[in-house]
Amino acid sequence: MSARYHHIDPGVLWRACGADRDAYAALAQTFVEHAPPLLARLEAALAQGAAPAAGAAAHALKGMAQLVGADALGALLLACERAAGAGAPLPPAAPLAAAFAPALAEVAHSGRHYHGEGA
Repeated sequence: MSARYHHIDPGVLWRACGADRDAYAALAQTFVEHAPPLLARLEAALAQGAAPAAGAAAHALKGMAQLVGADALGALLLACERAAGAGAPLPPAAPLAAAFAPALAEVAHSGRHYHGEGA
């Protein structure tokens, strides 16, 4: 992982894109555009105690987080997805939001500047 990234590993997406700069930038932008509304849906489902909706949103967002190498965020989302599926108490949204914000910022930055350093 590049020293300037602490919440994502841009090399994960870089390798998934076959080291194609345009594909990387496009997928990073897709994350930046689509992940925040998905997080909002997850937060709303958690607040309402709607386990099926929370599980579905957590699953979708987890896949996006894994694609950009956001391991800590992905782990929180996996725990949320599992809790929702098991009928366990749903986790609070605050830790998800706290992990999401820096990952989102790093993905946005990487989409403009990452070109496979250290990949």
